[in-house]
Amino acid sequence: MTQQILLASLFILFLQKWLIENTLVYKQYDQVKDILKQMNNLTTSNFYNNRKYFSNKRSFRFDLSKSQIQLNETYCNQSDTFKFYHPDIVLKDIYTTRETDDLTQEIVKSISFIKIPNQTKDKQQNKTALPEALTIPFNYYDSYLTRSNTGLSAMCLFQKHNHMRGRQQLAYKNELLNNYYQYVDKLKTMPEICSQNVTYIPKSYRLWLKDECIAFFELINTPEYQQKFQKHGPQFISKLGLEVHRGAGITMLFEKETKQLIKEYQNGQKCGQISKYVIAQKYINNPFLFKGHKIEFRIYFIIASTYPLIVYAYDSSLIRRCAMPFDKFSLEKSSHVCNTAIVKQKLEGQDLQEDQAFFIEWKLDYLQELLLQKKAIKNKKWLNDYLYPKIHNTIQHLIMSTQHYFDNDSKLSEFFGVDFMITDDLQIYVLEVNSNPQLLKTTPGRILQNTQLVNDIIEIQVAYLRSKYVRLRSLIKRILSSKSTLQKFDKEFKEAYKDKLEPEFPISPNNLFRKIIDKNLKDSKAYNDMIQTKCIL
Repeated sequence: MTQQILLASLFILFLQKWLIENTLVYKQYDQVKDILKQMNNLTTSNFYNNRKYFSNKRSFRFDLSKSQIQLNETYCNQSDTFKFYHPDIVLKDIYTTRETDDLTQEIVKSISFIKIPNQTKDKQQNKTALPEALTIPFNYYDSYLTRSNTGLSAMCLFQKHNHMRGRQQLAYKNELLNNYYQYVDKLKTMPEICSQNVTYIPKSYRLWLKDECIAFFELINTPEYQQKFQKHGPQFISKLGLEVHRGAGITMLFEKETKQLIKEYQNGQKCGQISKYVIAQKYINNPFLFKGHKIEFRIYFIIASTYPLIVYAYDSSLIRRCAMPFDKFSLEKSSHVCNTAIVKQKLEGQDLQEDQAFFIEWKLDYLQELLLQKKAIKNKKWLNDYLYPKIHNTIQHLIMSTQHYFDNDSKLSEFFGVDFMITDDLQIYVLEVNSNPQLLKTTPGRILQNTQLVNDIIEIQVAYLRSKYVRLRSLIKRILSSKSTLQKFDKEFKEAYKDKLEPEFPISPNNLFRKIIDKNLKDSKAYNDMIQTKCIL
């Protein structure tokens, strides 16, 4: 009986404490709104503020020609306040969006979906107001808004977005190459060991730069180049920069194509006068072959946050086979380029969904098995001992070469797919990086894997959002109880706003993403000890 009375007394005390705390908070509704508004202003001015590369520090401008969204400068304050007083919206539920009719939309609909009307289909005149409960915008386009102000009508405190500025520095071939060579030049001023593993892009010439353009045409006019061409086939391919993907901008420089390039540039006389982003890149003509076909594999990774920088790479991979058998002298593009769009073009009229031969397997374990069968390797742990570390280290270098373009904001994230090829001597090279890569329904296995992929991404986004929400909500309560101002808690706010996982929100062991960068950690630990401290920029 005494124990029951004691428990009842403790419950009453707990209930009284809860009522006092929450009644106090509700009585201070206006103060809560004001603190949240100040927090959004601080994130805009202190974090979302990459002035060196972006002229407008307030506007996050989007391309959304297909959606009708009502822009409201008070939206973020209303949304954040609503979530503050209804924690379950963030801590238990997930509210996400997808404006395009694709596989990803089908996947996120099973989570908790808020429909954004498609202007081209719905033809509606009344604009849609964004729901206050929205937490995880997961859109195909940059976001659901255009010409919106961060922290006012978009990019609210208690949201996690799947896009970020600066991603083009990885996804545009010209920018990727510019950043790579700038990065290599910086590493040359550091200890020699820092440059040893940074050879993931084949030798390339940027034809929009006069000196490199001239050097390229001088090279292809030498007798040595002609001899290599006759003996080994094309030595270079040309690529278009900017946002050209799906194999559209790739040209094999056979004799005819080389003559066309020489004519366009007047054998180098027009170097410096043509500003088109054309890359002449060394062709890797010793690929590892699967049943006589060249193969490529795609690794997905996400920048989970930019404050601090946190990156995850996916364990599963899509291994693609070129449509035609490899022959370095073949004039058939589909013998050299394994992009899905190129395969579809070659197999036009056939049911690609039933032809799983071109999408070999998701697991890189399959590649290891092939190499063991061919006796190209002996180590049965080669995948974990060599290939995964090599892939992860390459992604780390890709990020380090471009990170100075990223806004520092824990509301931001981005999804990428990087295409690799592997040579017969087991070297790997980056072919291209795609931001926001399409997830297709090519095979039943691919649909299943893409479903897990999207769910794994959202799980990570939700875990970081919930962790930050708990920290910021606790901080707001401290500010209210102390009858103080946010300015006096500036240091605490900056720390609470950093993305890091709280113990109550772990990533499930079934999630196939593995953390490869975490700037919450110091020095080489931030890179899983794969980049030495003296080599970190």
